[in-house]
Amino acid sequence: MDRTESISFLILFCVVLMLAIATPFILKAFRKDKPKVDEEEIDLSENTAKVQREALVDDSLTQEISLEKLQQEELVHGQMRSALAKTEENIFGRLKRLFTDTSANPALEDIEEVLYTSDLGPSTVQKLMEGLQRDLSGSEKKNYETIKKTLKKEIANIFAAVPEHKDIRWNNSGPTVIMVVGVNGAGKTTTIGKISAYWAQRGKKVLVAAGDTFRAAAESQLKVWTERAQVEIFSPPRVTDPSAVAFDAVSRAKSQNHDLVIIDTAGRLHTQAHLMEELKKVKRVVAKVMDDAPHEVWIVLDANSGQNALLQAKEFHQALGLSGAVLTKLDGTAKGGVAVGLTQELQVPIKWVGIGEKIGDLKPFSSQEFIDSLFTR
Repeated sequence: MDRTESISFLILFCVVLMLAIATPFILKAFRKDKPKVDEEEIDLSENTAKVQREALVDDSLTQEISLEKLQQEELVHGQMRSALAKTEENIFGRLKRLFTDTSANPALEDIEEVLYTSDLGPSTVQKLMEGLQRDLSGSEKKNYETIKKTLKKEIANIFAAVPEHKDIRWNNSGPTVIMVVGVNGAGKTTTIGKISAYWAQRGKKVLVAAGDTFRAAAESQLKVWTERAQVEIFSPPRVTDPSAVAFDAVSRAKSQNHDLVIIDTAGRLHTQAHLMEELKKVKRVVAKVMDDAPHEVWIVLDANSGQNALLQAKEFHQALGLSGAVLTKLDGTAKGGVAVGLTQELQVPIKWVGIGEKIGDLKPFSSQEFIDSLFTR
């Protein structure tokens, strides 16, 4: 190796050595200048992604729940529309034909006749006709759509004047007591069974008092329904006084911390004065156990009875002071208009309506749902 090559090799060696020594310091300086992504930021990024994923899942579940609720509401609305189909035909089917018959020129008297024969009740018909006279001009009274729109508004006003209490007025301390009354065959026993099931499914401890000591089959029928509803029945042997049954039932419910007591009573005609006095006695006796009991007095009415159901309700209301009504057998009848008359003339809210035979076919009443189902054509 000559002198020139030796010098070149020495220079190359020195350069390599210097680079080897300087590299760690260069890398360290580079790391200092580079923006840091610390572990906290990494964790935050991962948590953000997790929250976003959970939010998407929650949103999906919310959409599913909302869809399920909407489907349930649509199902109930469909059931109500089906239940009111004959009533709707009885009122608005006949009204519409008045206007579609080319040979007819309907006057308000013709409309009034249809309403009077639709089980709405005379006082209610008068109120509806006053609304038509007040709100419509001469030409509008000849138009089916304006007639229907005005009737819908007036019926909505009737329901709005009586605040809906879809729930029970629950007692703040001790059991809540409901006394159920009505004529024979209206469906009291079935109604009590279905209401018991409804509240038992919602976690309430329910006691049913077999206060119909007059009808031999009443106790056995009530037992069948309470077994279906999985609630307790109070039916003391050899006790024939309904007041005594009611008294002991409420006393038992207080001592055993029941949430709800439903007192069944024997069916009776509203014209049977001595039996109506018996109901008054039951109500007085229950109040001796709890000062403010019964907290609710509900009448069960068969919608098929039409105007007769309204007469029944008036007599029971005068005797007992009703706080609510249950309208059964609404499905299949053309006399569902009695719901409007009942609300208008008694100013008592409808609590429940029966739209089928199954245990779940007793529904909390909604006036808006009723109106929407009635005004479909």
